[in-house]
Amino acid sequence: MAEEELHLIRRLYSRQGFIDEVYDRLPITGRLVEAYWSVEGDHQTYFGCTRYSGFESFKTVLSKARKKRFSP
Repeated sequence: MAEEELHLIRRLYSRQGFIDEVYDRLPITGRLVEAYWSVEGDHQTYFGCTRYSGFESFKTVLSKARKKRFSP
């Protein structure tokens, strides 16, 4: 397994790493929903299941992460 692949697996394992990967792919895909499904596909490949039940579930988690990050 290549070092880049191991880095991706480690990143996808954590909630924040998953979110960061989605935002890293956003410029490539152009849309948040497409970036999300791209990352979710990789998560399913490596872990055998999706991380979230769908894009709406991811948006809820993303909203909570933003509030937590930017609250005093």
